[in-house]
Amino acid sequence: MGRSSRRGSGRDQRATGRVIDRGWGGAEDEEAPHGTFHGSTAGTPSPGEDLPAGARSARGRTTGDRSAGAAPIGESTARGSSAGIPSAETPSAPAAVDDRVSDTAPLRRRGWWLLGGVAALLALVLVLPQVLVGERSPETEARSFLQAILDGDTDAVREHMVEPEGGVLDLALTDQVVLAAEERVDRFTIEETRVDGDTAQVTATLSLGRRTQETTLHLTRHREGALRRPVWELEPVELPVMRVAVPVSAAAVLINGVEAPLSDEARANQAFGLVEVHLVVLPGVYRISAPEGGEAVTPTTVRSTIPPVLGPWLNSLIEIGYDLTDTGKEQFSTYLIDTALAECARSTQPRPENCPLSAPEEVTGEGTWRILTPPQLHVAGGAAGYYDAYGYGGLAEFTVTAEDGSTTVHRVPIEETAIGMMDRDGRFYGTWFGNQEAVYY
Repeated sequence: MGRSSRRGSGRDQRATGRVIDRGWGGAEDEEAPHGTFHGSTAGTPSPGEDLPAGARSARGRTTGDRSAGAAPIGESTARGSSAGIPSAETPSAPAAVDDRVSDTAPLRRRGWWLLGGVAALLALVLVLPQVLVGERSPETEARSFLQAILDGDTDAVREHMVEPEGGVLDLALTDQVVLAAEERVDRFTIEETRVDGDTAQVTATLSLGRRTQETTLHLTRHREGALRRPVWELEPVELPVMRVAVPVSAAAVLINGVEAPLSDEARANQAFGLVEVHLVVLPGVYRISAPEGGEAVTPTTVRSTIPPVLGPWLNSLIEIGYDLTDTGKEQFSTYLIDTALAECARSTQPRPENCPLSAPEEVTGEGTWRILTPPQLHVAGGAAGYYDAYGYGGLAEFTVTAEDGSTTVHRVPIEETAIGMMDRDGRFYGTWFGNQEAVYY
């Protein structure tokens, strides 16, 4: 009897402390003190009395037997008589099993609730940002691109530009070059936005100092992500191209003081002169020059202004090169006298090609040349990678030997123009224009 009381008391402590509807004799619900087993208090039927079916049903529900329900009177009496103890005080074996079922069921429910909560949280994390962000307008996308131009953010610009082709180089499209420009696009104004279905046009005005230019950006709308969120995308923008003529001896080009190496392919294969290089650029004012070329030359710097345009645009050809230093002029003069003129003097022709030596027109036979007085040279500037020089005050003689052994000497002045250039390795070469048949430039 004591064991049954303790078990009953324990179950009542786990219960809500409230008597179930349809209690003893159909009494109203009332608060029951914890630890009290219904049916053991005063005023309840004695163990020997027959209990109403309703009373047995109520007592079965209190013990947590969710499957038994109301049992026949005879069955209950049999269980009680077999134990020698009234059934009202002695719990049956199935009741103990049901207690375990009752204890584990809430744990299962809590586990399912936990898994469901985690899944809902993950779905919220994935979906909510897309819902909250919403659709960026075409004007917002265009403004972001134009702001990247103002900020000199070339990485962002590259994401939306037309890829260079046809030998066009992107050497000038770096943050270091753009930020070092003397002037850049300093402001823009959105003039108009037109949306037509899944296409849009944004018209803006770019300003570079006092220069202004209107441009139109084109956008298309597509859908991405699990929610098929609409996104406006800027169509690739074509940038201006700057044309620069670079000496073949220059292995790089300096743009705003930043050295950008040139590949062998970009330098072409010609031996002398200039090679034309095309550079994709942002609007701005650029300083272009060749790199240092040694003590014989000084790089020349040229300023080029690219207007605030976006789209196909080519500038007039910019020529960069080197001015000769005094050392360079001396090297050039030495080559013209010691190499080019000496080669002319070894000729047997009365008027050798590309030489400042020319015998009178009546002289037709072969002979020998001798330089009596080398000419003085005045070296001037040049163009297209070539340098001009003028020789004067020199004297030479051409001697013709007749068949009878007699000789005739013809003295002629040396006065002629010459041209010089640097090869791909930076060495000077030159030639005279006298008796010229070949054309150099």
